Amino acid sequence: MGRLGVKSDYEELRKAQILENQARLASLGVQIAVAELRSTASKPRSENSKYNKVDYFSTPLRRSNRLKGNNVDSCGTTPPAKRKLGLFDEGDDEDEIEKRPASAPYLRVKSDYEELRKAQILENQARLASLGVRKAVVELRSTASKPRSEKRKYNKVDYFSAPLRRSSRLKGNNVDSCGTTPPAKRKLGLFDEGDDEDDIKKRPANAPHLRVKYGLVMHLLPEALARRCNSKERGTIYDPILGICCHFCRQKKLCGEEDCKRCGDSDMDQPCLGKTDCSICHSSKGVLCRGCLKNRYGEEMEDVRDNKEWICPHCTEEKGINPYWICNSSLCLKKRKMAPTGIAIFRAREMGYKSVAHLLMDQLQGTVKSI
Repeated sequence: MGRLGVKSDYEELRKAQILENQARLASLGVQIAVAELRSTASKPRSENSKYNKVDYFSTPLRRSNRLKGNNVDSCGTTPPAKRKLGLFDEGDDEDEIEKRPASAPYLRVKSDYEELRKAQILENQARLASLGVRKAVVELRSTASKPRSEKRKYNKVDYFSAPLRRSSRLKGNNVDSCGTTPPAKRKLGLFDEGDDEDDIKKRPANAPHLRVKYGLVMHLLPEALARRCNSKERGTIYDPILGICCHFCRQKKLCGEEDCKRCGDSDMDQPCLGKTDCSICHSSKGVLCRGCLKNRYGEEMEDVRDNKEWICPHCTEEKGINPYWICNSSLCLKKRKMAPTGIAIFRAREMGYKSVAHLLMDQLQGTVKSI
């Protein structure tokens, strides 16, 4: 029937055919016969049997012939598995067969194929022996086989009875066993034999000692010199030997100062004008480039260069001059269990601060929310 309640012509025709077929079956008596057959074939339902729990402890346990150790079946004949394989004839003595070990089963008759195969194997072996192949194989194996080395006996080392070994670095010695310059510096060939290492330690951090062997002077290419001063903030040219690493950005670049003799003329006796030097520690922690000094601490390179008593943020905090004026490099902030600030100079300037260090100082004092 459709959605509108009107029957289609197909449904009317189908219903008429169904009624016609039902009248024809009733006139032939088919429906009565089907009902009689169903009543005859249907079995009466038995009542649900009551479940009786069996007490297995009161009855003797049942065991199979295999568990009892009997190799014969209930009829007293050979086990079905052996009879199925057809390995016994009618006249075989089963008592003799049962006494044979499992590794040597009883099998009396060989097929023609097995006899032919055995004959071919013997023939091939005789042919190989006549050609001397076996002898050659044995000689090759003896030549190729390497003599087995005796197993080394494992001797356990008693580390507690022997003195502990320490490297020169852990002992605090800056020289090796030969009393010379450390291997890393000797590998670069930066020292001569007559260099005074005590004098090297006293040099400022922005003027590290670098002297090339045999009096050779390292010069930059004209193309590099032309673009050295393109960026005055952090420098343009990266140099792993002549460059000085900034503590914050960790870029080992030549500075962009035009009158710097160290980066321009490769004069290692002159300090780098584009890097700072702490007047107290003279360490790498106080080396900052022009860009990092201005953005992270709000200071100008010219002012630091004129101030011979300039102190780095590490020494400022250690001396107690300003406990909230800290180094905001990622390395130092991680040591304090603080998250690195990233590029925070833009937010600091939007909030009216001169640098990131001024913003962190107020945050440590609790006057400003954390970044």
